[in-house]
Amino acid sequence: MQNNPERLAWTVLLLAFTMFCVVAITIPLGVRWYLRNAMTVEATAVTSVRGTVLAETRKVSLPVPITDGSTTEVEEATYIATDSTSQAILTFFNDSTLTLYSETGMRIQRARTRRFGLGRRPDTIVVELERGRVRAATTSQSDLLFEIHSPHAVISLGEGSFSIEVNDEGTQITARLGQAKLASADELVRLGTGERSVINPGQAPSPPLPAERNLLVNGDLSDPLEGVWEVYKVEPPSGVVTATVEIVEFNSGQALEFRSEGEDNLHSEVGVIQQVNTSVQDFDSLRVQVEVTLDRQSLPGGGTLGSEFPIMIHLAYKDINGSDRDWYHGFYYTPPPENWLLFNAPDNSSERVARFLRYPYESVNLLNSLGETKPVYIKYLRVYASGWIYQARVADIALLAQE
Repeated sequence: MQNNPERLAWTVLLLAFTMFCVVAITIPLGVRWYLRNAMTVEATAVTSVRGTVLAETRKVSLPVPITDGSTTEVEEATYIATDSTSQAILTFFNDSTLTLYSETGMRIQRARTRRFGLGRRPDTIVVELERGRVRAATTSQSDLLFEIHSPHAVISLGEGSFSIEVNDEGTQITARLGQAKLASADELVRLGTGERSVINPGQAPSPPLPAERNLLVNGDLSDPLEGVWEVYKVEPPSGVVTATVEIVEFNSGQALEFRSEGEDNLHSEVGVIQQVNTSVQDFDSLRVQVEVTLDRQSLPGGGTLGSEFPIMIHLAYKDINGSDRDWYHGFYYTPPPENWLLFNAPDNSSERVARFLRYPYESVNLLNSLGETKPVYIKYLRVYASGWIYQARVADIALLAQE
C-alpha cells in the first residue's frame, strides 16, 4: 500500500465516508431514541391522615416522621410505614392515590413521566407492597403503567378503585371498580369490577371470585335521596340554627354534604338513614366503607360525651341472641380537651383526620372485631352530622358483605 498512494487515498476516503454515514445515522437515531424513552422522576406527596407515618429515604440514615395532618414530598426508593395508630395517603404526579391503612409497609420503586411529548413510554408508577392493606384509586389515563408488586404477584391496575391486602397467607386483590391483571407462577388472571382473586405463596392466582356485595342502594349518590335514604334533622326550637343535607358535586363526583349554619354553641343534628333489613349470619366479612371530607367543626372532638361528630356512621343490628346493638364510628379534626370523652372500643370508636382531606375510610371486619356481639341481622345504616357549626361531606357509602 505504501507503493500505491492512490489505493491509500481511496482507503482513507472510504473509511471517512463510512464513519460519516455511521455518525449521520446513529446521532439522529440516538436523539430519536432519547426523545422517545427519556423519563423524568417525579416526587410523591405523603400525607399523614392520622398518627405518625415514617418515611425512610436514601438520603437520611433515620426514618423521617410525618406527623398528623402534615404532608411531605418524597422521592423514588422511599419506604413508607404505618403502625397500629397511623394511616397515610400517597398522591402521585397524576393525582392517583394510594391509601395505606394501619400496619402497612411499602416502597415507591418508580414514579416517572415522559420527559418529551414524543415519548412512547407510558407514565409509570410502581410500588412494592411488603405487608398490610392499601386502597388504590387510579385516574383515567390510557398511557399509565400502574403496578403493585407483592411478595406473591405482580398486579397491574387500570382506571378505577382497588383493594390489595398482603399477609403471610398470601395476597388478595379486589377490583371494586375497573380492570386488573395478576401475574404469578407463570399464569395471568384478569379481574373486572366486582371480582377478587387470592394468591397463595408459590401458587397461581385463583380464578375470579365474587367480591364483597354492597348491601346498600344508591351508595354512590347517583340518584336522588328520596325513596332510598330517609332524611331527618334536629334543630334548636328558636330557629337560629339551620341544619341541611343535600347531594352536591364534589371532585368530579357526587357527595352528600352536611351543613349547620347560624348561632354557635347550640346543638343540631342532620342525617340520612337507609333500612337494610338483611341477614348476614352466613357471611365471612362485613365492612363499612365511606369517603369523608371535614371542612368545618366548631365543637371539638365529639363533644363532652363523645357523641357529637361532624360525621358519624351508625350501624344498627341484632346479634345472635336477638338483642339490639349499635356500632358507631366518628370523624373529627379538632381535638377535644383532655377531660372530654372520646370512645375507643370495637363498637364505639372515632378517629382524627386531616381537615379538607378526602379520606377513604374502610372499617375492619366487623364480624371479627365485634366478637360474640357480632351482627347476624342488619337493621339500618345511618350517616349523620352532629354538634354546633359544621360542614362535612361523605361519598361512596358502602356496607360490604362477603360470603
